[in-house]
Amino acid sequence: MISIKQLLEPFRPSLLSAYKELTISSIPIIEDVNSHLNSTQGKQLRPLMTILTGLCCGLDDTLAADHPVFAAAAAIETLHASTLMHDDVIDNADIRRGVPSVRKQWGNKAAVLVGDFYLARIMQTFNKIDNKAVTSIIGDTVAQMSEGELLQLQHNGVYTDDNNTYLTIIEKKTAVFMAACCEVGAVFATGDERLRQHARRFGLNLGMAFQIRDDIIDYMPATVTGKPQGNDLCEGKCTLPLIHALKNSDDDTKKNILSLLKEKPLSDTNLKRLMDTVTHGGYLASAARVHDEYLECAREALQALPDNKYRAALAALTDNPITL
Repeated sequence: MISIKQLLEPFRPSLLSAYKELTISSIPIIEDVNSHLNSTQGKQLRPLMTILTGLCCGLDDTLAADHPVFAAAAAIETLHASTLMHDDVIDNADIRRGVPSVRKQWGNKAAVLVGDFYLARIMQTFNKIDNKAVTSIIGDTVAQMSEGELLQLQHNGVYTDDNNTYLTIIEKKTAVFMAACCEVGAVFATGDERLRQHARRFGLNLGMAFQIRDDIIDYMPATVTGKPQGNDLCEGKCTLPLIHALKNSDDDTKKNILSLLKEKPLSDTNLKRLMDTVTHGGYLASAARVHDEYLECAREALQALPDNKYRAALAALTDNPITL
């Protein structure tokens, strides 16, 4: 089966050109940050999902280099970069993708201001595209992402066995963005509202699964994941594995968990105790079942989209089991 990378390779030059046009500046520090981010690019999943969904829903695969879907996809990737820079300032994060974060390298003020510059360029880009549906989707998405961040801030250090707030936070922070990526791609391909909503539902459920997966991985050893273990607990985040532990453990275990969480900051010893309690209690496995349910919902939504090689590539994103 052809890979996503192979499918999208012909379109990468157009996406790269649109990205460079969007972020270019005569100000040296902005160009320095651009170079830094370009050298540490992740999988660029969000813009690729936009293009893939558009092709799946009917965009001609002989797209011209100046087709607006590339500008929209570049703006989506730039929006992602901007939110990560602002997140790193909020979280005092020194590392992003294994290298110094923008705030670490150039300071908090520069990180905020370059992020703001990106946001301004994104607005200009969507004004040029001049598609009311696309502009509405992106505007609503940014508002919801901001609400998600504020809701998470409001509940920092609040530990409860009610998962409703957690699900609302990850939907607004993560899932609505992936939903928007897919819906924007569909908008460029079709006027069929039904297809648009199926594309959106696919992205939303995939985004929920992706965030739950990240929250589960936070409890797994760094030797397995390549990421520091226990960041969420250290930052006061009550994610799904901990919620399941608080909801399903006996009273003594629950009291012990809450007692350990009172320590600020968490010592290495108490962090390990918490990690062991959640891991050995089977709560990673129960959270993984929720992850799998969201993936299944994403697969179901995808079945309503046209059956072609691009749909098969999107389906491959749901083939992502968690090995505990």
